[in-house]
Amino acid sequence: MVKKKENLLALGMLCLIIALLFNMFGNSNIVLDIVILLFVGIALFSNAGYLATATSKKKKK
Repeated sequence: MVKKKENLLALGMLCLIIALLFNMFGNSNIVLDIVILLFVGIALFSNAGYLATATSKKKKK
């Protein structure tokens, strides 16, 4: 079974892949750039959440 912290890591990787695909195949305009930045922001926060939960679990052991 997949743990919550691994779901955060998978969400971050998925958002980075979506942002990369939008960047490669989309025309350059301000709305698309905002959507790409939104996906990159979600990826950053979910990966930061993964790191926070992973290090807190190691400290408890």
